[in-house]
Amino acid sequence: MVSYNVGRLFGEIERVVKSGVPVTEGLLRVIQFCETARPHPDWAALRSLDVAGDLQHLQQWLETIMRTMPPPALVTGLWFGLFNPVVQGQVSADLHLIGAPYSADDSDWLFRQRWGKDTPDARSAVLDAIYRVAYGRENGLGNDAEYPLCLAYAALGVRHLAKLMGPTLLGDAARRVLHVGFDSGDFLCIGAVQSTGLIFSRSRGVMT
Repeated sequence: MVSYNVGRLFGEIERVVKSGVPVTEGLLRVIQFCETARPHPDWAALRSLDVAGDLQHLQQWLETIMRTMPPPALVTGLWFGLFNPVVQGQVSADLHLIGAPYSADDSDWLFRQRWGKDTPDARSAVLDAIYRVAYGRENGLGNDAEYPLCLAYAALGVRHLAKLMGPTLLGDAARRVLHVGFDSGDFLCIGAVQSTGLIFSRSRGVMT
């Protein structure tokens, strides 16, 4: 459980993601919001993450998936899920991708005709670094860093990739709704990729 007012924190993350600011600037805004409420020396390390390099890696990861195992046209919703894999005996944070036919009226849409069980994990260096700083020492930031920064970075990164490679992400579908969040917790509906580009959603979980 984080130490912040979770509603205010989530609202700030959503505002930053949908403001259109560059990924690095957006992440720094969320860090500043968190540090004001939860002062700690480890925020300094989290300000120096190699965001640019990791975004290039994430683009290659996503392009490879869409080229080698593209979702069929009926997959109109994509879920970029945050989870905690164990890599070489160490717990980390990372992102994976699955999808299904999206329905704004069905909260269980992701569990129907699921695609993507064999897609590779992203192996994001930034998500891994956030986790390691958060839990790297006794009395560290813990979930006060992991929750907001993993969610914010993943959402900002997916928004960036959707704008950069929209036609590739769209594939044969008329549109695809993008969700980013923890597999067992909070998530953001970023919006929908369609032929005209990325359209932001108006609410946290629904794209009509």
